[in-house]
Amino acid sequence: MALCTKKASFSYKADRRVLDEVACTIEPGALTVLVGPNGAGKSTLLRLLAGVRSPTAGTIELEDTNLATIPATARAAKIAFIAQRTSLAFDFDVRRVVGFGRHAISNDQAPIDEALERFALTDLASTPFGTLSVGQQQRVSFARAWAQLATSDTGYLLADEPCASMDPKHASDTMQAMKELAVRGIGVGVVLHDLSTACSIADRAIVLDSSGRVLAQGSAPETLTESNLSSVFGVQMLRRSVEGLGSIVRVAR
Repeated sequence: MALCTKKASFSYKADRRVLDEVACTIEPGALTVLVGPNGAGKSTLLRLLAGVRSPTAGTIELEDTNLATIPATARAAKIAFIAQRTSLAFDFDVRRVVGFGRHAISNDQAPIDEALERFALTDLASTPFGTLSVGQQQRVSFARAWAQLATSDTGYLLADEPCASMDPKHASDTMQAMKELAVRGIGVGVVLHDLSTACSIADRAIVLDSSGRVLAQGSAPETLTESNLSSVFGVQMLRRSVEGLGSIVRVAR
């Protein structure tokens, strides 16, 4: 029982596949990182898994059921999706945006209050979303997802570079929150470009190459290897374990 793709392909243009017969899994109770070069289809894959887009071939399955057959409200009760950038048609305040996470579930305000407090947003609750910095908007988006999954131990969080614009403290808090969700039983899938962070926090990994194919997937230590990372990024990569810092990944000089 998991969220997975079954030979899923996707094309924005008829003559070019962004994803090519991808078979991968976001497992419950594990934090899975998606890594690969620019244009590998990581964000597109996340959108397919979330049901935001449909594959041009193959299927997406949520716990053995074709995702395309599941009503939107039922999907929203199981899958929380955080895009790289969130845009709103109207300038709702922070509390309202966080509350969107509960729209398909219940009107209970407690999960919203908890999410605002958990991500240090209580003082910004009445602030229009559009006036926030990008980093603050990312925190609000994560708080929305946190509220969405607050009453579930069997859901999925899909996040596309959720900490890219956050300061170090809030980025660290958000990474810890993702680990907490995984420990609780939530399946977490996150796109990361920071390979050191990916190696340090991941339980599992999916490595995509520039052709939109899965080069490797499995446990993070066995998948995020120097060989695999060097292959997909086209440059020699070094991975070292540093006491007190965890895994450090960098380009060889």
